[in-house]
Amino acid sequence: MRELIITNNETYSTTVINSKHVEDQDLLMSESTYNASAFVLLLIGFFGFSLNLTVILLMFRDKHLWTPLNVILFNLVFGDFLVSILGNPWTFISALYHRWIFGSVMCQIYGFFMAWLGITSILTLTILAFERYTMITGPFRKKPLEISTAVTMIGIAWILSFVMTVPPLLGWSEYVNEAANISCSVNWGERSMGATSYILFLFFFGLALPVTIIIYSYLKILVTVRKKARNTGKVSRAECRVSTMALLMILAFLFAWSPYATLALIIQFGNVTEISPSIAVIPSLVAKSSICYNPIIYIGLNTQFRYSIYKMFGFSNVSKSTSRNENGKVLSLKHRTESPTKGTQISSTSLQNCHEIIELKVTTSKVLDGVCSTDL
Repeated sequence: MRELIITNNETYSTTVINSKHVEDQDLLMSESTYNASAFVLLLIGFFGFSLNLTVILLMFRDKHLWTPLNVILFNLVFGDFLVSILGNPWTFISALYHRWIFGSVMCQIYGFFMAWLGITSILTLTILAFERYTMITGPFRKKPLEISTAVTMIGIAWILSFVMTVPPLLGWSEYVNEAANISCSVNWGERSMGATSYILFLFFFGLALPVTIIIYSYLKILVTVRKKARNTGKVSRAECRVSTMALLMILAFLFAWSPYATLALIIQFGNVTEISPSIAVIPSLVAKSSICYNPIIYIGLNTQFRYSIYKMFGFSNVSKSTSRNENGKVLSLKHRTESPTKGTQISSTSLQNCHEIIELKVTTSKVLDGVCSTDL
């Protein structure tokens, strides 16, 4: 990887150095830029840790939150939480010291775990998009998703991600310093046959293919929703809400990681002489901020989690507006006052997947280009 060192107003092209030699080199950025990066990393680490931990604690406090869909979403939150405790502290400390101070072995371990967790996240988002596709369009599914199936898919995602990210530890490319030597990742700048072939492999199976599946799934969802709207004049508000939540998570992930992926491709295949370390560190920081978005979207659009938070903090006005049925599932006042007719059975899985839990009549927002509306 080639980067620029700015010293005495002169620009020199150099090769990224191994972490064991970093202390003997000039700083790649100004001290103020390193300090600003440390401050941003501190904020990312704090909010990433606290927000994801909140979701995890809510999941373990309320067993009714363990629906198949929430199991998939929990995997995203759990991965982000691991990044906040296994990744951010090392880069934060390195930014304070203005260089990577933990040695080359730790650099490889750090790079591997961050790559493993990152690829696992996009594969989990792919599973989430495909689940929404099969639920709404129904081409393969005859019954609702079960927790065992969700756990199996998550396990496959972790295994596939491991297969895609372990090769640099075995000699196919390598993990080296990046982002002004405050973190480590794949060696994007090495242009040998082995390094380039691994980068192409990783980008295809770790980014291009998952994003293609996600785009296809949501295009089919949009077509199906529009078709249902034309034929029946209405669509399920619950399905619209859940699909919108999943879409926002996907867009947030792509927003955070697209600049970093673009920069990596430029470094590998383009001309990097115009990219200074001060500029190159920005996409890296934006990518690391991805751990903060999912819990905000999750809690904001998932009525089950909002109810659990209200209950945990003792908001009586919300608690009084909801109640639980005899099976312990949360029902709105409408469901409580309108008992089912004789002989009608309501399955707990249907109630969990429905997500029609709390009817907070605050405002109505248009979703999916005006096709369906959601009461938030």
